[in-house]
Amino acid sequence: MEWFKQFYTKNFIEVVGFPSSEQTERETTFVKHVLKLPPHSKILDLCCGYGRHTYSLSKAGDYKMTGVDLSGDYLKIAKSKFSAPNIDYCKGDMRNLSFEDCFDAVINLFTSFGFFENEDENEKVLKEVNKVLKKNGLFLLDYENKFFFVFNDVFKKEKYWEKLGDNRYYLCESSYDITNEREIFKAHLVKNGKIEATTGYNIRLYSFPEIKRMLIRNGFEIKQVWGDYFSNPYSVKSKRLIILSKKVN
Repeated sequence: MEWFKQFYTKNFIEVVGFPSSEQTERETTFVKHVLKLPPHSKILDLCCGYGRHTYSLSKAGDYKMTGVDLSGDYLKIAKSKFSAPNIDYCKGDMRNLSFEDCFDAVINLFTSFGFFENEDENEKVLKEVNKVLKKNGLFLLDYENKFFFVFNDVFKKEKYWEKLGDNRYYLCESSYDITNEREIFKAHLVKNGKIEATTGYNIRLYSFPEIKRMLIRNGFEIKQVWGDYFSNPYSVKSKRLIILSKKVN
């Protein structure tokens, strides 16, 4: 089974966590500011999860939002807790989207790219994004900076405990497969001293030049790059790699 079909379920939602409303508002404000779209624009939140950005943007800019995710469990949360009249949630695979030439912008946030072992499948996601965008449509990609991850999560932490309560803990492990350039994360659910379940993810971490080449190959041009949601420049020390590109063909 592909790792994301197990990881993004209600059984392991505590591992992913629920970012604060303040964090979501900050990220939404940034997205709205850099996209600069007029009210009623159509935005696709690709890999929307349980809909925190989708919902926040629907309020912030009066946009027509569509949230697509593969996780049925996450979409249930989105529909029950983060619904609004100008939001449509639907289940879908980012490698095969059922839209064409209909969105003013696509956002892909919180490192929801590089999921697949096959490089062609990862690049196919960009082909699909191009397909669903209108002419001159915008694509905002928020991605993990692999240099930050290796230095901070592998070198400094590597293993750590997260307390959940009721004698439950997660033992978390971060590693980096340098041969295949992949971030590997494992979380072991420990209860009363025994491991009850293990989950995790395995994500291809591309460098900016690699993503830039893929975007250009698939009909985009780079407009701007940032290192975080405070609009700081991208650098080796940046936590994020945020890229705004435009569909040009």
